[in-house]
Amino acid sequence: MTDPVTLFPNLLQPAAKTYAPVGIKFWESEATVLDNMKEFADGWFERRRIGTRAALETARRMGEAATPLDAFREYQDWLGGAMARVLEDGMAWQQQFMKTNARLAPHLNRQEQPPESPATEQDTRLSA
Repeated sequence: MTDPVTLFPNLLQPAAKTYAPVGIKFWESEATVLDNMKEFADGWFERRRIGTRAALETARRMGEAATPLDAFREYQDWLGGAMARVLEDGMAWQQQFMKTNARLAPHLNRQEQPPESPATEQDTRLSA
């Protein structure tokens, strides 16, 4: 009895050569996405640390405020920083999305647009 592997030694080789570049591109793209996600997450955590420290300091200053107006000013200052960090989050996400998309877009299949059909008389008429 002969071994099935020796009967068809080159059966998978053409398929492997055909599909290997696709697999390589997929995993390279996956690595790119993961690297960009880590970069975004690292920035996000740093902004959260800054926000936590700012909130802690604000709580202390509000507790030591002489008047309610002073406490409200401290809150306003903290809120301004918090909103700035939220905007930074959005900008960082957008930058990472654009960077990842720019690296992945050349590898995506481009779909052909269907040819436009010539306009018929019925298509060009205006309705009353």
